[in-house]
Amino acid sequence: MTTIYRILTLRSQWIELVKDYKLEEHSGTIHNLRSFIETGAKGNRFRQNFDVSYEIAKTIINYYESMGTLGR
Repeated sequence: MTTIYRILTLRSQWIELVKDYKLEEHSGTIHNLRSFIETGAKGNRFRQNFDVSYEIAKTIINYYESMGTLGR
C-alpha cells in the first residue's frame, strides 16, 4: 500500500535525480511530473537514472489520480 509519506519521499528523490536534466522546471509539482513523462525523454533519456526518474514520476501521478485529487 502506497502512503503519502512514500509519495513525498519519491518526490524528493525525483527532484534530486533530475536536478541536472534539461527541464523547464525541476520542482516536483504534478504539472512538472506530467510534462516530464510526456517530453522528458527529449535530451534526457540517455542521462544517468532516467528510467528510475521516469518510473518515480509515473508512480506519483498514478497515486494522485487513484486518490481522485487531480482536477482536470
